[in-house]
Amino acid sequence: MFQIVPFLSLGLGIDDMFLLLHNYDEIIHTMRKNEMGILLKETGMSVMVTSINNILAFCAGYVLPIPALRSFCSQTAVLLAFNLMSLMFIFPAFIGLDLRRVRAGRRDLVFCGPASDSEKGEKESGFPYNVSSKDDLTNPAYVDTYTRNQPWYTVGGFLTNFYIPSLKRPIFKVSVLLATICGIIFGLYGMYTTTLGLELADVLPENTAPAAFLKAREKYFSFYPMFAVLRGKTIDFPHQQRLIEEYRDALGSTSYMVKANGRLQPYWMSMLRIWLESLQVALDKEIASGTMDPITGMPIKGQSYDHSMDRTSNNFFSLLIFILQPRPAPEALIARRLVCSYGENYNCTGRIGHVKMVENGIIRPESFYNYLTGWYNIDNMMYYVSQASFQPVPPFWQMSSVRLIILMKASLSSLLQFTCIVPVVIAEVRAVCDAYTAKGLPNFPSGLAFTFWEQYLFLRWNLFCAICIIAFAVFAVISLLMFNPWAAAMVMVIVVIVTIELGGFMGLFGIKMNPISAVSLISAVGIGVEFTAHVVLAFLTSLGSVDDRLESCLQHMFVPVFHGAISTLLGIVMLVFSEFDFVIKYFFIVMTLLVILAVFNGLCLLPVLLTLVGPDPEVGLDGHNVNFLLKIRMLKHLTLSVPLGMRHGFYSLNIVDVIKCMFDLYINLRCLLMFQASPLSSQTGLLLRCRCCRDVRLLLPEM
Repeated sequence: MFQIVPFLSLGLGIDDMFLLLHNYDEIIHTMRKNEMGILLKETGMSVMVTSINNILAFCAGYVLPIPALRSFCSQTAVLLAFNLMSLMFIFPAFIGLDLRRVRAGRRDLVFCGPASDSEKGEKESGFPYNVSSKDDLTNPAYVDTYTRNQPWYTVGGFLTNFYIPSLKRPIFKVSVLLATICGIIFGLYGMYTTTLGLELADVLPENTAPAAFLKAREKYFSFYPMFAVLRGKTIDFPHQQRLIEEYRDALGSTSYMVKANGRLQPYWMSMLRIWLESLQVALDKEIASGTMDPITGMPIKGQSYDHSMDRTSNNFFSLLIFILQPRPAPEALIARRLVCSYGENYNCTGRIGHVKMVENGIIRPESFYNYLTGWYNIDNMMYYVSQASFQPVPPFWQMSSVRLIILMKASLSSLLQFTCIVPVVIAEVRAVCDAYTAKGLPNFPSGLAFTFWEQYLFLRWNLFCAICIIAFAVFAVISLLMFNPWAAAMVMVIVVIVTIELGGFMGLFGIKMNPISAVSLISAVGIGVEFTAHVVLAFLTSLGSVDDRLESCLQHMFVPVFHGAISTLLGIVMLVFSEFDFVIKYFFIVMTLLVILAVFNGLCLLPVLLTLVGPDPEVGLDGHNVNFLLKIRMLKHLTLSVPLGMRHGFYSLNIVDVIKCMFDLYINLRCLLMFQASPLSSQTGLLLRCRCCRDVRLLLPEM
């Protein structure tokens, strides 16, 4: 997965470069000085909006509680952050060096070679090199008119000759809206019917032996062991035996549990109980036969062999009788020791013949840990057969009580042929575990299925939360930078539509819903901003009627956005040659669909919506904001009024007036940065006023 990061970042990182280059080509033909300042003024806001939203989109991937995906999202976000810094500082510096080369009359490929006479004439007439930076940036004397040569077979020619005229026709708008509605309905249905899961065979190279083995295993031998873990200091094994039995029976009654002939297989407690019952039978049998004392449990006198008989007499018959007489079985002797031990005590008086180790299917609580220790040490083979795991391990023949954390094997396995069934099984088992935890039996399930598939229980909810978070972040960032909530809402609506449609098409191509595809859906919200924010910003700062503004913004942004989409496809096209079908399906196909849907919604649907319910322009036909913007351009100083008052020799600030002052300052600076060069901006300088009682004059750097 981490090998995808360079290709993904390459495709996303160079989109804004086309925007800079497209506007640079126009600016060097229209402006005679300070080209880089004008370039960053016109494109810097768009670059910041799209890059910040891309970074936030991958940061939202942290909502998914999967360490590998969090690492992937963090790496991509960091890489995009460095890409933003490169676009804002390093790449403009290289463009500036290229501009110096053009002014110096050097060739492009052979930079040290002289230019031709025509290039020199163009340089001398169109690019004066020594111009003071204090001159007016937007003085008409330094602004030329430029008409780009756009043949019909180019993207610009298609835009001018075919697309924009078609976009103004009502039938085209209705067709786009109907196609979008159908896409949304299809997307919602596809997201609802998309199956969950990621098979292990999908992450291996196609047509290999390991992949074939895993496919056969998942198809015919899809058994996953399961363990039920009883844990906690409050659990009381001796007195909660019936509750443990009920808990295990409830687990066995869940669906997809495999049973032996319809019955549950034995587990550690049932094996311990069977072992104790067999010992009790042996003890009772020896007492009934008279070989053991019914009170103390000791072998009856005369049954022991005295070695002194060999030295003091030749009573051969006594020795023969001793050898032939019946003796207590080893199981009876073990049973006697267990019956006499309880807690930290060992006393046989009154217990032999009266105390039963198992009564009514319940192991005697006072001696539970003693019996468990004896079973662990004596019947060790059955302990390993039960696959139980005691923590801490019972001591070697120690009579003290031991608190245990027991992995109780349910002796059950689930037959899961499809990953989409696993979450159902996990949900059923989790419900049983939670129910018995509430009854005072702390427990949790464990096993391969719970380790790798439990994330799917909350995948849809986590995905929904992540998309809501990044959508709100997109709205907040664009509202803050553009200071136009309506424009931000339109961008947010478009990227959410892209996400819904992408989810539906993923189901069409057989791409299952899993954490990896969820990251793609989350990042789609941020990546979709690349194809929408540029158009909305250009539409917001264009002048004229709605159709004029639409044509202006498309002429300004359509070509770089389309070139950025092509560059993104070229950045990820190398993934199609990967030997992993997983990479092709979950990254190449998903990202290709994302780019196609984003281009359609950003360059087809969004212009239609802008003509219908688009935001008002910065400067309208009625002239609103004209006086304010003219004042911005008239002076070279920033006049800021801040409320100051003397109190005990110190200046004190009225916090309410200061907040109002900073708010007005932000609005004015935002208008200054976003207002595009036009005949209205024919003067230089700033005049920002605030409603305060005392003036503090601040000087802005002159352009």
